[in-house]
Amino acid sequence: MKCITGKNGYYREEEAQEALIRSHIRFPKAAVSYYLCPDCGEYHLTSQGEEHPLLRDPEVRQRIRREQQAQEWRERFRR
Repeated sequence: MKCITGKNGYYREEEAQEALIRSHIRFPKAAVSYYLCPDCGEYHLTSQGEEHPLLRDPEVRQRIRREQQAQEWRERFRR
């Protein structure tokens, strides 16, 4: 189902959590949280509101840093 918001939808909360983490790995201005949409019943990422507690977890922060570094090295080798 396509949501009227036009945002990507995630059926399960775990998928939204992973998408939130991936947004921090890939983008300088990443989403800060996710929410359950009342229109379509799926989860969407949002750049508004308070930072989701998941992003303060030390293991998650370490994973984000590690994967950002790996992404940076991949970019360097492409040049």
